[in-house]
Amino acid sequence: YYNILHIIALRSVCRANPALSLQQTQRACFSQLIKTSAPAQNQTNLLPANKLTPSATPLLLQLQLPALVALPARSVTKFSLIKGKRKSVKAVIKRFKRLDWGAWIRTHTGRHKKMFKKSMELRRRLRQHIFTNATQSWLLDKMVTNYWRRPKHYIDDPYTPYHKRDEYFATKSKSFKV
Repeated sequence: YYNILHIIALRSVCRANPALSLQQTQRACFSQLIKTSAPAQNQTNLLPANKLTPSATPLLLQLQLPALVALPARSVTKFSLIKGKRKSVKAVIKRFKRLDWGAWIRTHTGRHKKMFKKSMELRRRLRQHIFTNATQSWLLDKMVTNYWRRPKHYIDDPYTPYHKRDEYFATKSKSFKV
Protein backbone atom coordinates (compact mmCIF):
# COMPACT_ATOMS: atom_id res chain seq x y z
CA TYR A 1 0.00 0.00 0.00
CA TYR A 2 2.85 2.37 0.87
CA ASN A 3 4.61 1.65 -2.42
CA ILE A 4 1.51 2.73 -4.34
CA LEU A 5 1.33 5.98 -2.38
CA HIS A 6 5.01 6.68 -3.04
CA ILE A 7 4.63 6.01 -6.75
CA ILE A 8 1.64 8.36 -6.94
CA ALA A 9 3.52 11.01 -4.97
CA LEU A 10 6.58 10.69 -7.19
CA ARG A 11 4.46 10.96 -10.31
CA SER A 12 2.84 14.14 -9.03
CA VAL A 13 6.26 15.58 -8.20
CA CYS A 14 7.79 14.69 -11.52
CA ARG A 15 5.15 16.23 -13.72
CA ALA A 16 7.22 17.97 -16.35
CA ASN A 17 6.74 21.57 -17.32
CA PRO A 18 6.49 21.58 -21.14
CA ALA A 19 9.25 24.22 -21.35
CA LEU A 20 11.75 21.97 -19.52
CA SER A 21 13.86 19.35 -21.20
CA LEU A 22 13.77 15.71 -20.11
CA GLN A 23 17.19 15.85 -18.48
CA GLN A 24 16.31 18.91 -16.42
CA THR A 25 13.05 17.27 -15.34
CA GLN A 26 14.86 14.14 -14.16
CA ARG A 27 17.34 16.24 -12.20
CA ALA A 28 14.49 18.25 -10.71
CA CYS A 29 12.61 15.15 -9.58
CA PHE A 30 15.71 13.63 -8.01
CA SER A 31 16.76 16.84 -6.30
CA GLN A 32 13.33 17.30 -4.75
CA LEU A 33 13.85 14.10 -2.81
CA ILE A 34 17.15 15.25 -1.28
CA LYS A 35 17.34 17.23 1.94
CA THR A 36 20.43 19.00 3.09
CA SER A 37 21.80 18.37 6.53
CA ALA A 38 22.55 22.06 7.08
CA PRO A 39 20.89 23.96 9.97
CA ALA A 40 17.44 25.44 9.41
CA GLN A 41 18.60 29.07 9.11
CA ASN A 42 21.17 28.23 6.40
CA GLN A 43 19.10 25.61 4.63
CA THR A 44 19.12 26.06 0.90
CA ASN A 45 17.12 24.26 -1.72
CA LEU A 46 18.99 21.80 -3.91
CA LEU A 47 16.77 22.53 -6.86
CA PRO A 48 18.46 23.02 -10.23
CA ALA A 49 18.28 26.30 -11.99
CA ASN A 50 15.16 25.47 -13.96
CA LYS A 51 12.76 27.98 -12.42
CA LEU A 52 11.09 25.58 -9.94
CA THR A 53 10.07 27.58 -6.93
CA PRO A 54 9.97 26.22 -3.36
CA SER A 55 6.22 26.85 -3.32
CA ALA A 56 5.83 24.47 -6.25
CA THR A 57 7.59 21.62 -4.45
CA PRO A 58 5.07 19.31 -2.78
CA LEU A 59 5.19 17.88 0.69
CA LEU A 60 7.05 14.80 -0.47
CA LEU A 61 10.11 15.91 1.46
CA GLN A 62 8.17 15.50 4.69
CA LEU A 63 7.19 11.90 3.92
CA GLN A 64 9.27 9.21 5.55
CA LEU A 65 10.02 6.64 2.86
CA PRO A 66 10.20 3.12 4.35
CA ALA A 67 13.27 1.03 3.63
CA LEU A 68 12.85 -1.17 0.60
CA VAL A 69 12.42 -4.75 1.71
CA ALA A 70 13.52 -7.52 -0.62
CA LEU A 71 10.66 -9.96 -0.95
CA PRO A 72 11.41 -13.64 -1.53
CA ALA A 73 10.74 -14.80 -5.04
CA ARG A 74 10.42 -18.26 -6.54
CA SER A 75 11.82 -18.28 -10.00
CA VAL A 76 9.13 -20.48 -11.51
CA THR A 77 7.91 -19.41 -14.90
CA LYS A 78 4.21 -20.17 -14.68
CA PHE A 79 3.65 -20.04 -18.42
CA SER A 80 6.29 -19.72 -21.12
CA LEU A 81 5.76 -16.97 -23.65
CA ILE A 82 6.14 -19.22 -26.68
CA LYS A 83 4.19 -22.41 -25.98
CA GLY A 84 2.42 -21.49 -22.75
CA LYS A 85 3.82 -24.44 -20.78
CA ARG A 86 5.38 -24.42 -17.33
CA LYS A 87 9.15 -24.44 -17.02
CA SER A 88 11.38 -26.14 -14.48
CA VAL A 89 13.74 -24.22 -12.23
CA LYS A 90 17.20 -25.20 -13.39
CA ALA A 91 18.78 -24.72 -9.96
CA VAL A 92 16.52 -27.42 -8.50
CA ILE A 93 17.44 -29.90 -11.21
CA LYS A 94 21.12 -29.14 -10.74
CA ARG A 95 21.25 -29.32 -6.92
CA PHE A 96 18.65 -31.94 -5.98
CA LYS A 97 17.77 -35.50 -6.99
CA ARG A 98 14.28 -36.92 -6.70
CA LEU A 99 13.93 -40.50 -5.55
CA ASP A 100 11.22 -42.75 -6.95
CA TRP A 101 9.12 -42.63 -3.76
CA GLY A 102 8.87 -38.83 -3.81
CA ALA A 103 11.65 -37.63 -1.52
CA TRP A 104 14.38 -35.26 -2.66
CA ILE A 105 18.00 -35.53 -1.58
CA ARG A 106 20.87 -33.11 -1.73
CA THR A 107 24.50 -32.94 -0.71
CA HIS A 108 25.92 -30.91 2.16
CA THR A 109 26.84 -27.35 1.37
CA GLY A 110 30.52 -26.56 1.51
CA ARG A 111 31.49 -30.21 1.50
CA HIS A 112 34.71 -29.57 -0.43
CA LYS A 113 35.79 -26.35 1.28
CA LYS A 114 38.66 -26.12 3.77
CA MET A 115 38.96 -29.86 4.21
CA PHE A 116 42.27 -29.46 6.05
CA LYS A 117 40.39 -27.94 9.00
CA LYS A 118 37.76 -30.66 9.27
CA SER A 119 37.96 -33.80 11.34
CA MET A 120 37.64 -37.27 9.87
CA GLU A 121 34.14 -37.68 11.36
CA LEU A 122 32.97 -34.42 9.78
CA ARG A 123 34.47 -35.39 6.43
CA ARG A 124 32.57 -38.67 6.55
CA ARG A 125 29.31 -36.85 7.36
CA LEU A 126 29.86 -34.37 4.54
CA ARG A 127 30.10 -37.21 2.02
CA GLN A 128 26.56 -38.31 2.92
CA HIS A 129 23.37 -36.90 1.48
CA ILE A 130 20.51 -35.10 3.21
CA PHE A 131 16.79 -35.75 2.78
CA THR A 132 14.48 -32.79 2.42
CA ASN A 133 11.47 -32.59 4.69
CA ALA A 134 7.87 -32.84 3.48
CA THR A 135 7.40 -29.11 3.00
CA GLN A 136 10.60 -28.76 1.01
CA SER A 137 9.74 -31.80 -1.11
CA TRP A 138 6.30 -30.37 -1.85
CA LEU A 139 7.85 -27.05 -2.88
CA LEU A 140 10.47 -28.73 -5.07
CA ASP A 141 7.75 -30.80 -6.73
CA LYS A 142 5.96 -27.59 -7.65
CA MET A 143 9.15 -26.08 -9.07
CA VAL A 144 9.74 -28.84 -11.63
CA THR A 145 7.61 -30.29 -14.39
CA ASN A 146 6.12 -33.78 -14.62
CA TYR A 147 9.14 -35.02 -16.53
CA TRP A 148 11.40 -34.58 -13.51
CA ARG A 149 8.83 -36.09 -11.13
CA ARG A 150 8.66 -39.39 -13.04
CA PRO A 151 11.05 -42.21 -12.06
CA LYS A 152 14.22 -42.29 -14.13
CA HIS A 153 16.19 -45.47 -14.84
CA TYR A 154 19.93 -45.08 -15.35
CA ILE A 155 22.60 -47.72 -15.97
CA ASP A 156 24.72 -48.33 -12.84
CA ASP A 157 22.74 -45.78 -10.82
CA PRO A 158 24.41 -45.32 -7.41
CA TYR A 159 21.04 -44.37 -5.89
CA THR A 160 19.35 -47.69 -6.77
CA PRO A 161 19.08 -48.95 -3.16
CA TYR A 162 17.41 -45.69 -2.09
CA HIS A 163 14.64 -45.67 -4.70
CA LYS A 164 12.50 -48.12 -2.71
CA ARG A 165 11.03 -47.53 0.72
CA ASP A 166 9.01 -50.60 1.55
CA GLU A 167 9.20 -50.35 5.34
CA TYR A 168 6.50 -47.63 5.40
CA PHE A 169 2.90 -48.17 4.33
CA ALA A 170 2.57 -44.95 2.35
CA THR A 171 5.62 -45.62 0.16
CA LYS A 172 5.38 -49.40 -0.03
CA SER A 173 5.50 -50.82 -3.53
CA LYS A 174 2.51 -52.90 -4.53
CA SER A 175 3.10 -56.62 -4.47
CA PHE A 176 1.93 -58.81 -7.34
CA LYS A 177 -0.68 -61.38 -6.30
CA VAL A 178 -1.41 -64.44 -8.40
